[in-house]
Amino acid sequence: MSSTKQARRVVILDAVIKLLASRGLEGVTHRAIDEAAGLPQGSSSYYFPKKAQLLVETSRHLAELLEKDCDELQVGFAETAAKHGVDAAVDYVAREVVSYADNARDLFLARMELTLASARREELTDVGEELTAAARRPIEFFLQLISDGRSNMPIKTCAALIDGISLMYATGQGPKPTTNQIATVFRSIL
Repeated sequence: MSSTKQARRVVILDAVIKLLASRGLEGVTHRAIDEAAGLPQGSSSYYFPKKAQLLVETSRHLAELLEKDCDELQVGFAETAAKHGVDAAVDYVAREVVSYADNARDLFLARMELTLASARREELTDVGEELTAAARRPIEFFLQLISDGRSNMPIKTCAALIDGISLMYATGQGPKPTTNQIATVFRSIL
């Protein structure tokens, strides 16, 4: 696929994420996508003729976006730990998670819409599970890292707790998570 076609597909998928976050699944129409993406009418249906295909591709794209910060988090943790110790590095990651909850609200909301749709639509069956795994993977990786490989640590539970706190905030159902809350969960693994 040419880079122009790939770039247009990404523009379309990004527009779907914004629509999912702002209007929900019912607000995702080809006409709305083309308008949100600033593309001529018919563009999104050319690339994704069927809505199910569009939603599956959007979930894959969303999973990549949810996971992409993992590398940056690892580097930042390692640099902070080397300069200031593990405690400061835990605080660094906690601040990043809190910041992400603010800056990635559209990603959280789109994830919720697609996860709910996966429970109701057969063609999207695995989407919710894949998105949850993608969202929690960076946190699980970090928790595994600070646990020194101990197998008896509740890593999945801690990652789910952090994910839940962030989701509640993103949906307006809970207060903004604090660095201290997130760091406390992290420190339970130390």
